[in-house]
Amino acid sequence: MTSTDYPIRDIFRRFYPEYLKLHPSLAEEKRKTADSIMRCKTGELGYNVSICEDCGFPMIHAVSCNNRSCPCCQTPLEKKWELERNTELIRAIAYFHVVFTIPHELNLLIIANPKKLLALLFKCVQETLLSLCEDKKFLGAKPGIISVLHTWGQNLSFHPHIHVCISGGGLTSAGQFVETKHKGFFLPTAVMASLFRGKYLGELKKLYEKGQLDLSLTRDLEDIFKWKAFINCLYQKKWIPFIKETFNGRGNAIRYLARYSYRTAIANSRIEKITETHVTFQYKDYADGGKEKHLTVKGRNFIGMFLQHILPKGFNRVRFSGYLSNAGKTRNLKLIHSLRNTVCPENTYRNMKIAELILALYGKDICTCPECSGHMIRLPRGMPASMLPPQFTEQLSAVC
Repeated sequence: MTSTDYPIRDIFRRFYPEYLKLHPSLAEEKRKTADSIMRCKTGELGYNVSICEDCGFPMIHAVSCNNRSCPCCQTPLEKKWELERNTELIRAIAYFHVVFTIPHELNLLIIANPKKLLALLFKCVQETLLSLCEDKKFLGAKPGIISVLHTWGQNLSFHPHIHVCISGGGLTSAGQFVETKHKGFFLPTAVMASLFRGKYLGELKKLYEKGQLDLSLTRDLEDIFKWKAFINCLYQKKWIPFIKETFNGRGNAIRYLARYSYRTAIANSRIEKITETHVTFQYKDYADGGKEKHLTVKGRNFIGMFLQHILPKGFNRVRFSGYLSNAGKTRNLKLIHSLRNTVCPENTYRNMKIAELILALYGKDICTCPECSGHMIRLPRGMPASMLPPQFTEQLSAVC
């Protein structure tokens, strides 16, 4: 195994050229992601340089790629997202975790039509929850909903599903805030599953009838009779959303969801071994009681398994609805806090600069010299090695 802290970057640098030869028509977004991962924190993107204006102490760090699918540089963004979302949650009400999955028979259709069918997945999940919550039998109000798309299983298989954090209280049409009186999750699972299935398959049929589906991976479905049999088969399956335990406190709710918002298909920590030809990684087999297992695959196959989870350009993995919808979030939160006689927290993290974020997250002031406590002057981001001042040359080998 390589000696760096970024084994996934090393896997791409070793095996991606071979993979690309076998897949020359690879989508541009996947090419961009692979290039970013290979160059992240290597110095190829330049360096962040700071010099103390009092004692001249130098500091240098290789620039991160900041690609949303890179597993080497997402931690600060994940923590920032968590801090921002915590300002949007309401104290002393329950939050629930729901997971919406779809039958694996739809996988090839989704791989061929990712933007359409993943967006449809979001749409049907949100419409299902909102329509049931508006029923006075269950809540009679519009809850706050945060939905996060997850496309992978622990073994890097293609397994699209959506994690939802939903509040146990919401705003009524009359502008009042009500909480659920049910113990545990307040929506009936069977009704929720049936409604979700009906909405998704109904919209899927419309796309087919309009000729808006790419059937290149499922040519047999071009036959109308086989398509109808395929849809009938999907209607017969049980689409059962998975209800997890009630979140114990609002902070725990967002901390849990943040892990899905910014983490990618596999973390560096799960890579166990890299040879000249193969990669071995650890995973949990939930079908076998969550046992920890190990999977060894060819390096080029690992690249393909990782890249199948790259989302289309501009596609948002996280979406908000209910009283947390982007159009009315600020207004709704102020109203809810006013009704509950509580203070509406200010989101002070949204426009934080990187130095302020690091100070808030880790208590480390990168603007203060660690040697003399003087002020550090930051040079322009991404300076190439050829432009670095002489005092940094000895540090180059230690920062990548």
